[in-house]
Amino acid sequence: MRNTFFKRTLTAAAVATAMGLATPAIAQQQSSILGEVVAQNVQGLTVVATNPETGFSREIQVTDGEFRFPAMPTGTYELSVMRGSEEVAKQTVRVALGSNSTPTIRVGESIETIQVSGSRISNVDVTTTNSGLVVSEVDFDKLPVGRDLTSVALLAPGTVKGDTGFGNTASFGGASVAENSCYINGLEVTDTRRGLGCGSVPFEFYKEFQVKTGGMSPKYGRSTGGVINAVTKSGTNMWEFAAVSHFEPAGLQEEGEVSRGSGGTGNVFRDNSVSENDEYSVSLSASGPIIEDTLFIYALVNPRSQETRAAAATGGEFAADTRLNVQESSGSDNLFWGAKIDWDINSNHRLSYFGYSDENTIERDTFQYNPNTATVGDSIGTTIFENGGTAHSLSYTGYWTDNLTISAMAGELETQYGSEPSNTECSTVIDTRDVADPAVSCGPGGSIGDNFDKNTQYRFDLEYYWGDHTIRAGYDYQERESTNVTRPIGGHSWEYATLENGASVQGDSGVLFSNNTGAPIDYVSDRIFEGGGNFVSELSAYYVEDEWRVSDNVILNIGFRKDEFEGRGVTDQVLYEFDTNWAPRLGASWDVFGSGDTKLYATWGKYYLPVPNNTIYRAASGVSDSTTYYYFDGIDGSTGVPQGLDPVNGSVENSQTVSSVSTPPTKPVFQSQEADPFAREELIVGFEQSLNDDLAFSLRGTYRDVTSALDDYCGIYAYPYCVLINPGEDSTWYKDGYYWDGSALDQSKLPLFDGQPDEGSLTTHPNATTIQMPEANNEYLAWQTELKYNTDDFRMNFIYTWSRSTGNFEGAVKSDIDQADPGITQDFDFPALMDGAQGYQANDRRHVLKLFGSYDIDENWTVGFNSTLSSGRPLSAFGQGYPDKDPNIYGSYGDTFYLADCDDVTGECSYNRVPRGTVGRTPWTFNIDASVAYNFTVSGVDMKASLDVFNVLNTQEATSLNEHYEVTEGNRNQWYGAAYSWQTPRYVRLGFEARF
Repeated sequence: MRNTFFKRTLTAAAVATAMGLATPAIAQQQSSILGEVVAQNVQGLTVVATNPETGFSREIQVTDGEFRFPAMPTGTYELSVMRGSEEVAKQTVRVALGSNSTPTIRVGESIETIQVSGSRISNVDVTTTNSGLVVSEVDFDKLPVGRDLTSVALLAPGTVKGDTGFGNTASFGGASVAENSCYINGLEVTDTRRGLGCGSVPFEFYKEFQVKTGGMSPKYGRSTGGVINAVTKSGTNMWEFAAVSHFEPAGLQEEGEVSRGSGGTGNVFRDNSVSENDEYSVSLSASGPIIEDTLFIYALVNPRSQETRAAAATGGEFAADTRLNVQESSGSDNLFWGAKIDWDINSNHRLSYFGYSDENTIERDTFQYNPNTATVGDSIGTTIFENGGTAHSLSYTGYWTDNLTISAMAGELETQYGSEPSNTECSTVIDTRDVADPAVSCGPGGSIGDNFDKNTQYRFDLEYYWGDHTIRAGYDYQERESTNVTRPIGGHSWEYATLENGASVQGDSGVLFSNNTGAPIDYVSDRIFEGGGNFVSELSAYYVEDEWRVSDNVILNIGFRKDEFEGRGVTDQVLYEFDTNWAPRLGASWDVFGSGDTKLYATWGKYYLPVPNNTIYRAASGVSDSTTYYYFDGIDGSTGVPQGLDPVNGSVENSQTVSSVSTPPTKPVFQSQEADPFAREELIVGFEQSLNDDLAFSLRGTYRDVTSALDDYCGIYAYPYCVLINPGEDSTWYKDGYYWDGSALDQSKLPLFDGQPDEGSLTTHPNATTIQMPEANNEYLAWQTELKYNTDDFRMNFIYTWSRSTGNFEGAVKSDIDQADPGITQDFDFPALMDGAQGYQANDRRHVLKLFGSYDIDENWTVGFNSTLSSGRPLSAFGQGYPDKDPNIYGSYGDTFYLADCDDVTGECSYNRVPRGTVGRTPWTFNIDASVAYNFTVSGVDMKASLDVFNVLNTQEATSLNEHYEVTEGNRNQWYGAAYSWQTPRYVRLGFEARF
């Protein structure tokens, strides 16, 4: 009996959610059943919605032939139309995540069908104005897709894979990868420090996924890119147990590529041929009733084991792989546990707990490695990494009347990023010189210190149904606490470089030193980055929305959202504070012919992005960041440390640049008075057409524009701090000890320096004459065409996106140099860095085609496929110098769009301007994944064996190249044009499931 019910339920879910595989959805908003009863007399009718799996039941009065069940948990419901105690009609509907179910029930007919909306399955949802994708766990399991949230997001139109330097991330609609947010059961699990990535749970825990690419409700904020929203499974009235295992053996992975310097003929730069990944995972779950019809639990434990091997570099764009990292995580050090408990107090009130722990420990052994000979040397240290954390939330949903629904949530996440190196004596050593025997450290290097976050969240929402209006309003609050203390291992971080004759190194207030010797010279820099402490940000928001059914065919969404952001440094004094305007979120949907088959819709909205905690860390956590330049006599052969140091300008103080000081600034010094928070505006116009019961077509145009770019200006007028400004505008802030008059500092004011604003020092800095920044520009334009084909046994989606992403900055992060400092990248730090910055952005993929789906050959066999064809990203050539050495224009660091050609004899340097994205593109990439699964039953236990092959053709085109043309001014980087990363080589995932 259990197996029959399980298969019926599975079939219902598969048919219903297949319809949602690429339908618009309401972001982070519970779904509703919005139905119609057709009868000769609708007076006195009621509708009862019952979930047969949990016994949950609600009864609603039919008014004017319509009924409405708001904020329903996802699942399958039996709808019974009652006249008194007599059931006069019945229908079964499926409520999917974020999609309204709109059934029409005809009294007098015997109806018991599986459907999502109307009297038949509809593949156009005319009740929404949103853009995105919804996919259930049932459908996801039939696709050959990585078991991570980014892989789910990449199925959606308008999403592309982010740069590998930021980890496994996705770019939504031209935004940078640090502008997204993620939710599980309403709890935001986005990385609070930098916005890069999300907390996650094992995929066996998930029930449905929702990917929002635009047109978000005002309930949703703090994201200017996209949203990944997921709900987990819950217990039912039937006890069910499952064991699901997946194995990715290293022996079934193809060898990776190798890149070389000097145009492909030199030494090895990146060696992916030694990379291996051996991963095994088991999920053991149990779900059922603690108290039948009332209290339910779903619990899961997931022991995992992973062993990896990979070459690594110390020095990024200017140094080759010189390390081999072998790391392992398994057993109790890598055990996930999670649970969801639901309590239906009565038919009108539900309380839910959700919690998990994904704490894990990784042990990494680091060895010396020569990639040219593939020789592994001695071990130089072991590092223990403590990652992950815990999450807990308590949610309430109450149906106070037929028209009023109230929901609330309180939650907390704690995340750790700790590391414990065994070698704390050997400093980081980077050698960028083109020499036969580059200097190397005696240890892994890096930094050490406490590092963890805590995010406390509260939210309250209400929904009131009033005639043709559905009014929603709410408030949410987050307190994001961070602790980050750091110091360099060994106390120093050394970097060797060569300076050409006639070239120079820029300082804080002009040229720091030049090479006038008549020949190239070597020097070494010592960057000491240390300090930190505890700091916090507070985020709060209010929203209101009216979903107005103007007529039977037209729906308007009129909403507004107001955000407030505040951050405090280690002294607990306010560093920044923003109170945004009420941001509009407007949408309209027109059911053109009233048949539910043709929809025209449009949305327009404004979205704000909060300042990440990483900004507070860099600006006001007491971090000191200085770099001192030396000539040297020799290098210690065992440690790589320079010997016989001689400051380039006679003293350490005169040979030093300062990027950050240990005295934290306060808001009057750090935030310009005119500054507005980072904001994007978005316009979407779309059309959807049902061609028949199985096939639907859609066309959507999207335009996004950054209307307010908040970034830090670090020019000489802000020294020794950086100041938050809106680039291109006049900005006003207070001075603190350092007064620059355009040519020199006022030495008499230096004793006033204490992080506090100096009395009477409020100064307006005209952009045209002092700051000299261009107006920030970031635009995204896209056209998306989609075909959805869905039958009982065949599901297929085809998506083509033409897009163009242009501007003089990417957004929160900077992909072309892999700078993961959201909101405080080197963009807009100095005017010189923006000269030539206008062009195609690093996340510009002009053409992207996606084709994915699955086919049930019979009741036992299923095959799946997932393929992507994408054009390459634009490439730039970054220099390390600038023609104008004026400190008002050019600062002590940064990658410019000017390449220097310095004459070896005369020492004269000429400069060639190479604007962003004008030196070609990476190759087109094509990837196809395939899967096959066999379902069978043994002694009443449902089982499945599966095989997934990723990158079937083993194509390994380069996905990112080294774009740094120079190491120092006029000194060409031997690794320019060499690949950092490629498509993942072919690998295999084996799976097995048992459910009983």
